[in-house]
Amino acid sequence: MRVLFLTWRGPEDARAGGAEAYVRRIADGLAARGHAVTWFCEGRPDAGEAPWEPPPGGPAEPGPERPGFRIVAGGRGLGQRCAAARFAVAHRSHFDVVVDQIAVAGFLAPLWSPLPVLALVHQRAGPEVWALEGPAALRRAGPAFEALMLRPYRDTPFVTVSQTTLSDLRAAGLRGRAHVAYNGVDPPRRSAAPARAPRPTLVFLGRLQARAKRLPDAIAAWRLVQAELPDTELWVVGRGPAPREAPPGVDFHPDVSAPDRDALLQRAWLLVATSAREGWGRMVLEAAAAGTASAVYPAPGLVEAARATAGVVARQESPRAMADLVVPLLRDPARLRAMGEAAREAALRFRWPDAVDVWEEALRKSMAGPGARRR
Repeated sequence: MRVLFLTWRGPEDARAGGAEAYVRRIADGLAARGHAVTWFCEGRPDAGEAPWEPPPGGPAEPGPERPGFRIVAGGRGLGQRCAAARFAVAHRSHFDVVVDQIAVAGFLAPLWSPLPVLALVHQRAGPEVWALEGPAALRRAGPAFEALMLRPYRDTPFVTVSQTTLSDLRAAGLRGRAHVAYNGVDPPRRSAAPARAPRPTLVFLGRLQARAKRLPDAIAAWRLVQAELPDTELWVVGRGPAPREAPPGVDFHPDVSAPDRDALLQRAWLLVATSAREGWGRMVLEAAAAGTASAVYPAPGLVEAARATAGVVARQESPRAMADLVVPLLRDPARLRAMGEAAREAALRFRWPDAVDVWEEALRKSMAGPGARRR
């Protein structure tokens, strides 16, 4: 198959997050199986538009400095959507299917693509995220705008990353064939797991400047825990710059490498996740693979991830409820060790090859389905 992915951000974008990491693993996996994969993303000021040549019938040769798929960058903002449509239509003879990633707004490919379209949706923002992210003037209208942007995809087949998001999309009116391809996880990269931190240690994992991750809630919960267990530490790990004036006692680890992130997760006693909403809860899965269980807010996506990896869920979304959940666990290291072992075993059932299997099936069915439009 010859697959064209359309996404807002590319894999090298400084703003790239879990959605881009997911697409990269799927693109790598498809290319490794002999499919020709092209990824069209927003142009960057430091890179400009990448040149493109029609694929010679197979995927690019993978190598240490070259991915197994092709990256094309063009346009910015709304201009990128227009550039992507022009590119896909102009080169339609070189592709079999278009994958349209929806991040609040997609590329509206069902309205213009001469090729079959498969949508990719990681999560709905919903009122929870709109209340925290985006321009203030759009926060009230955000959910209605998001619903409007989904309407062209009502009958389009789609892939999503969790049962939570699948339910959200069905409620929003999407009735096309659905496929759930969960994130996979890599075992920690260090051959010998480091010892746990000597003092009770909580870890927060997520983009540091994403307000929907609600880092201030995690810090507030840690302070409440400290009131009962004064030795407790909090490590904050994630992409983005640390604040100039970090709260006393909070240890920030910005932009660490994947092996260093895994080592921190292995040493921590418990991960706390306070997001307003997640498509799945990738940080919960990564912590579980490192043998560290999670305590999460009862937010969409987080609950599913925690229950799948032996985690626990707070009674409500508040620092007080999180602290009430965490304190008894930190007082019982034996229970935490057992939870961590169960989390590791559960996490290793989430494999990237399984996700690629789902994608191959979804792509084949989107090309052969009754709603597929042919050139």
